[in-house]
Amino acid sequence: MPPSFGPEGGWALALALARGASVAALLSVFGTLVFRNVVAPHVFARAEVAVVVAIKRRLWGVAQCSVAAAVIATLAWGVLQAGDMADAGSVAQALEALPTVVGGTEFGHLMLARLAMLLVVAGLIGRRDGELRQRVALGAAAIATVVQAGHSHAFSQGGGPSLLLGCDMLHLLGAGGWLGGLVPLLLVVRDAPPLAGAIAARWFSPLGKLCIAALSLSAAYQGWVLVASIPGLVGTAYGWVVLGKIVLFGVLLGFAAANRYRFAPALLRADPPAAKRVLVRSILVQSCFGVVIVMAAAVLSELPPSVHEQPWWPFAQRISLAAVREDADFRREVLEAGLAVAGAIGVVVAALAWRRFRVVALCGAAGIAWFAVPHFDLLLVEAYPTSFYRSPTGFSAESIAAGAAVYAEHCAVCHGAEGSGDGTAAKSLSVPPADLTAGHLWIHDDGELFWWLSHGIDSADGGQAMPGFSGVLDEDQRWAAIDYIRAHNAGVALRRSGAWPQPVRAPSLQARCGGRDVSLEDLRGRFVRLAIGDLKRDAVEAGVVSIVAEDDMGGVPAGVCVASGTAVRAAYQIVTGTNAQEAQGMELLIDGEGWLRAVQRPGAVQEWDSEGALAAAIAKLRKRPVGGAPDAGMGMRMKMPM
Repeated sequence: MPPSFGPEGGWALALALARGASVAALLSVFGTLVFRNVVAPHVFARAEVAVVVAIKRRLWGVAQCSVAAAVIATLAWGVLQAGDMADAGSVAQALEALPTVVGGTEFGHLMLARLAMLLVVAGLIGRRDGELRQRVALGAAAIATVVQAGHSHAFSQGGGPSLLLGCDMLHLLGAGGWLGGLVPLLLVVRDAPPLAGAIAARWFSPLGKLCIAALSLSAAYQGWVLVASIPGLVGTAYGWVVLGKIVLFGVLLGFAAANRYRFAPALLRADPPAAKRVLVRSILVQSCFGVVIVMAAAVLSELPPSVHEQPWWPFAQRISLAAVREDADFRREVLEAGLAVAGAIGVVVAALAWRRFRVVALCGAAGIAWFAVPHFDLLLVEAYPTSFYRSPTGFSAESIAAGAAVYAEHCAVCHGAEGSGDGTAAKSLSVPPADLTAGHLWIHDDGELFWWLSHGIDSADGGQAMPGFSGVLDEDQRWAAIDYIRAHNAGVALRRSGAWPQPVRAPSLQARCGGRDVSLEDLRGRFVRLAIGDLKRDAVEAGVVSIVAEDDMGGVPAGVCVASGTAVRAAYQIVTGTNAQEAQGMELLIDGEGWLRAVQRPGAVQEWDSEGALAAAIAKLRKRPVGGAPDAGMGMRMKMPM
């Protein structure tokens, strides 16, 4: 479904507003003190005593008001957050829950730390304007600012110190130093003589550039981790707000450049009063945009990151390398078009550098692009809103087993019991059902299969080659069917050729190991030896986890993990293309990245139970690693071997 900005009503909107107000006031406190310690001394050195006193008084007033606003907004945010945590129906109930939240939650502890630092700042700033007091106040404000990162996605994702958390702290400090310093800059420009205002703008510029660099770098890394992809940027609520922040950031940069290089220098020219009015208005508008971008950041904090959401693709096409991978002629065509465009760009750059034949070069480049660009259509394929969805099942054994039942009931009548497109209803259809055992299945991503299964496939005559099942199967059933189709396709390929033609993710499972439950994800980095119903060797090979898929604990050697229940056996029978009798005693090797790497049938010539055979098999597989790890927890994403 299209992106949603969260639940309607309740505490969501009020929480975002309170968080935004708290952060905006906090940044104002920090930014004012940065201005006082970094920019103002340059103004004081060139200004008269009366001007210095007036500026200090105004900065003191801004800092005090900002501290008061930060304390009030933080308390309001705390009450609303307590109400949200306690599912309170009124403000009174939220107030009742506040002491418990403050004393017993991480949110409450961070809120107390921030309030404590704000009170330190309030006690240090004032008419007693010693330099040491100002620096200590700045340090306390910085601590209060970085504490805000403890409420971010960066902290919740990492659960402690991380590069992402460090970037979030840097982002807050950069925003405070730049955006939080705009109001002090505005007051100095408005109320001080033109020379003092020009000096303030001049020295605020390098501070702003440093902060902008910090904001840009930290935002880029945060986007890389939390948005993670173009679909996540354009197809989720979180991504849309990020796009809005990018636009606002560009507007702020435009104002900053105009202030520094056009409006501020005009203060020292022919008409200082007029220049002052223009610069004041510009800084005021810039400050308003700054408040908007802070509120956008608050909304982001209330939304799940794109990396955890299913992106809703809004375009009719998407980029795909499937055509050029499958056809050498297509690959050559796209490569030649790319070289032609690169050559055209090179000609234009050379003409601009030498300042000759510019018009001819531009016309020639335009002509080359006119003929070359259409060839890039080979990189575009039809897209659907769910094209970039990823299976949420983790390709689990339970999902595969459930999908087998869904397939048998709803799909086999057309596609056939084996998926070859020869079901009992196939002959009556105008368009033959797809062969689900063919290798081209792996070209299609999870989201594409999900769309077809949900909404059907249109035929060339305007009808439907396949009906949609969104009204018959719920989402879990549709994802389960996709898991089964992929596992069955892999099993058929293994049965026919004796090998999987592409890497196949091992169906995820839960096993009991020495009194504790573990999953394949928990065993990442170690080879896993999985036996279906039998394991002769009592000793556990060093560095290898042995798991037996059993219906009960009977006969399992000591030190071996047990995956009980029928789903695991059924899933591994499907993915290996075997029946219950053929699978009994079969063993598989799963590498440290979660890929199925080898199968050993009962009665193999060199059984893994023999001395050194298992170690030799693993050593051989380590020399031929699969490129990358499966997409943990979000479905099977096929990757070719390196």
